[in-house]
Amino acid sequence: GLSTRKGDMPRFFDDYGNCYLTHDSAAGRKQQRRGWKFRENFKLYYSNYLAEWQASSAGLAAAQNAYFKANPSFEPPPLPEGWTEHEDPAVQMKFYQSPNGERTWARPDFIPPTNRPPAAVPGQGQVGPNGVRQYGANM
Repeated sequence: GLSTRKGDMPRFFDDYGNCYLTHDSAAGRKQQRRGWKFRENFKLYYSNYLAEWQASSAGLAAAQNAYFKANPSFEPPPLPEGWTEHEDPAVQMKFYQSPNGERTWARPDFIPPTNRPPAAVPGQGQVGPNGVRQYGANM
């Protein structure tokens, strides 16, 4: 909370560091935000949510779009039957519509490859360089 004595300035509470700043001013907050302890606490705070976001459809769509921009000559696998691809001129991104009218920013059936080699699952093939699962002789 804020201090209640007359003449006292309200103190600034730092959510990431879980502490109050002793000198609350714009310059004091700016200096605090530049410090290593704040930066480490900030990374720690948001790293709790990163894995959850990456697993969501928004995280997948962001990874796909980053991959498409980094590899403009990449040809993604065909869309599943009934799905259509559309361009949204407002955000200059593609979205996909299912046969039942559902829309999504994430391209169905495509997970962009990562820099690390994927773990092989027995009987499920391996992910090839284009992000498509390969089986048998194609591996």
